[in-house]
Amino acid sequence: MDNRRKNPILLNVLLVIICILLFTALAGILIWNHRTEAEEAERLQALSQTEVQSGEEETKQSQDAETEPVDQEPVSETAEDDQEAAEQEEIAAAEGISFWGDEFYTGDEAAVYSYKAVTQRLLSENGYDLQVADKTLTGASTLSMMKMAGVEQAEIDSYIIAHQEAANGAEIPITETGIRDLTEDQTNRYDVDYIPILFMGYYGGWNHDPQELIDQQKKILETFGSHKENFVIIGLVPLDGSVDLDTYDGAMKEAWGEHYISSAEVTQHSQSTHEGQEEIANALYAKLVELNYVSKE
Repeated sequence: MDNRRKNPILLNVLLVIICILLFTALAGILIWNHRTEAEEAERLQALSQTEVQSGEEETKQSQDAETEPVDQEPVSETAEDDQEAAEQEEIAAAEGISFWGDEFYTGDEAAVYSYKAVTQRLLSENGYDLQVADKTLTGASTLSMMKMAGVEQAEIDSYIIAHQEAANGAEIPITETGIRDLTEDQTNRYDVDYIPILFMGYYGGWNHDPQELIDQQKKILETFGSHKENFVIIGLVPLDGSVDLDTYDGAMKEAWGEHYISSAEVTQHSQSTHEGQEEIANALYAKLVELNYVSKE
């Protein structure tokens, strides 16, 4: 009789111990995941602060620059006819894809783990022989990207002025006014007839307004040539958390439709980690094939 009484008691004790161990393990996993996310955010914040400081002096110069008006010559009827004929011609298959926007890695790490590198590898492994243009910037704002694309300085300055006016005298991040000092190689637009892939805005430059970011994306797309309509936009909410995901994704989906990929919807890991970048690359590859933007011929 005593043994029968002791057995249920021991079983209950064991169950309690197992529950405690499971709870402790779960708590440990949650704490580890929180620390990992926090460390990644700190890394990207530090990267952003380091990279954008160089744009401060360039910004001051751009604000003082004056834009001279350019006289436009009237377009002759012959030129209009030629343009219409050219538009009616079948557009040749794209020779490459051009990555524009944010980069989260540098050096060898970028060459292996960035979504650009993974996408290029997927294309190659599946028989797509395409050139790749890397027009991404580490820790840079969208203002620098527009400058690199060749958007008129007067248009970029209008954004800067609007950001300063909206601040109403308050201090604003350098990413909202700063333009990176770009090299000749970075501003070389050999990619004009490539397929544009835009993944921009993580570090700011658009005054926390998704509609302004969309407008800036349109300006960059306009700098492309025959494949400007064959683009993909990848969305990622800003580093500072100033715009919530629903607001951001809602505006992007409405503006870009089937051209848009929400990185939040295609990733299970933090988008800036190696795993997250691979998930984004897989979604981008699938989108390029789905929209018939790439050809094996």
